[in-house]
Amino acid sequence: MQLRISSPRFKVAFGLAAVSVHLGLAAVARLGGPRVLWGDEKTYLSSAVAVLQGDPSWWPVPLWPPLYPRFLAGVLAVSGHNPVGITVIQTVLLFIAAVIFGDLVRRWTGARAAGMAAFLMMAGFPPLAAFSRFLWPEVLHLVLVLVALWILVVRRDSSLWLALAGISLGLALLTKSLLGPFLPVLLGAAFIGDRGPRRVLRLAVCVAAIAVVIGPVIGLQYRRVGVPVIADSSAFNLWVGLNDRGMKSFEGSFVAEAYREYSAWEGTFAERNARAHRQSWQLIRERGLGPVLKAQFRRQYARLFDKDCYLTEQVPGGAAVEQGSGFISLGPRASDGVRIVSYGAYALLLLTAPLGFLVWPFVQRRWPRVLLLFLLYNLALFLVFHVKSRYRVQLLPVFFLGSSAAIAWFETGFRGRISLRPVIGRIVVAGVLSAVMLWLAF
Repeated sequence: MQLRISSPRFKVAFGLAAVSVHLGLAAVARLGGPRVLWGDEKTYLSSAVAVLQGDPSWWPVPLWPPLYPRFLAGVLAVSGHNPVGITVIQTVLLFIAAVIFGDLVRRWTGARAAGMAAFLMMAGFPPLAAFSRFLWPEVLHLVLVLVALWILVVRRDSSLWLALAGISLGLALLTKSLLGPFLPVLLGAAFIGDRGPRRVLRLAVCVAAIAVVIGPVIGLQYRRVGVPVIADSSAFNLWVGLNDRGMKSFEGSFVAEAYREYSAWEGTFAERNARAHRQSWQLIRERGLGPVLKAQFRRQYARLFDKDCYLTEQVPGGAAVEQGSGFISLGPRASDGVRIVSYGAYALLLLTAPLGFLVWPFVQRRWPRVLLLFLLYNLALFLVFHVKSRYRVQLLPVFFLGSSAAIAWFETGFRGRISLRPVIGRIVVAGVLSAVMLWLAF
């Protein structure tokens, strides 16, 4: 039996499948009536409107980076304040990210089938595709990081391209802060194989471009709050993360209560952060490091890998609808359909991702290892920091890479070119890892 996922017929099918997911989301939006904004979406939109009105207080709290409200403001200005424009632009950005990621996966795996599968997952994975309709910065951040990553992988011999990579990374930092501490690893992986003064020059060009982008914002923050940062929510998220109670993102949430307390504290931004740090360490001392870590292990990763996402939470029966937000008017059959598709796609991803990493012979091993390090970096952070299912969006490319490699391996198997005997142990290990993640999720 011959199966060629990389054939022209399959390419067309993959493109149509990705488009059909977005058409399905459009149908959900139509059936569910006007979606009521949820949580931080309201803050981002109000900040964007304030930007358009020339209100200097549009960036009220230095817990959030500033780029996404400005991005929304720009789209609203161009679209005549039509929110459909935001969906269109973010959908285009998501497909651009999918094309870039598909090319990277093809290069890393050496398999066109893996590249096509990666494109489909990035463009059409329902829990991610839904963010093209939401007012959160996930899609913008994703495409900025992938543009920079593609340049570091493919065009790092050109100073001009490296300057563009630095600009893209700087903009990514202005969109979400989490990437910052991982940047040395990312840049180190890009230049570790180079030798001589050219390596230093190329690295300097990239770093200088990052500094040019983020420098003015850091200077502005220093004048505003006395701290040279883009944004800093680490102290707040540490305090919340140690006090969250529920095993799901919005179950027994402490974040709203903590934010009210944090906002009411007297003093500067730095003094409030220092107080949050003191309270966090005091809590650890009182409870003991061992019991705290045990509780965090039990709760945090269940919250991170939970089967429910920001799509399923916004249909009836989800946390958003219980709070008066989301697709309030969506019928029960459509809601069940959304959950079945979302849960099924997520289960297949968790089932196949470890297998691909363990059995596929990657042509380029450096970057898949960097992505796995990024996964471990996030797992370490979210052991203690506040976590919800939205925060795994930035981890999806890691899982997409593994799952794409598994699909390429299956295609090779259908063509009779693999033997199970040499990799049976790895298959068992992959099965155990998948079982753990599926248990956490479901």
